[in-house]
Amino acid sequence: MFGIFKMIFLGIITLVIILWITISNIGIDGNLKDKIINAYDSFIQSFDVAGLSKNKDLQGKRIFEADKYIGTYKAEYNNITSEETIFGGTALNRKNGDHIKLKIKVEKESGNIDVVAKLGNNETTLINDTGEYEDNIYVEGVSYFLTIKLDNFKGNIDIIAE
Repeated sequence: MFGIFKMIFLGIITLVIILWITISNIGIDGNLKDKIINAYDSFIQSFDVAGLSKNKDLQGKRIFEADKYIGTYKAEYNNITSEETIFGGTALNRKNGDHIKLKIKVEKESGNIDVVAKLGNNETTLINDTGEYEDNIYVEGVSYFLTIKLDNFKGNIDIIAE
């Protein structure tokens, strides 16, 4: 029951912050609808890194580029069971475009691996074994996270997101 009150409380705080930002930013020529959308987008982007794994918790080396959606990740796993969220975020309009070009290469020796793109409420498995994946992921208007799920996995992974 505490969870419901917590969600209501967070919702009220979110609404107050959005209204405060909107009212404080409206100029004489300001468009109220655009100001509200931009304030909401700024607000949700301030919390978007909460879904990413911290660098110290990753088995490999991640380097971000222009934002948290793109960069490189390389890892060598030795019988690891874990879940790592490598790239992603939440934004209505990503400043660096509406798509992410992914190049993923997995070399599996043993165990199981799933490389998953989470778009809003949908999850799509991009790779679940040895192999390569290359395609564009469209992220406009939804949260997006690239996650690696490992079960006693031994092998290598290289990811380039641009």
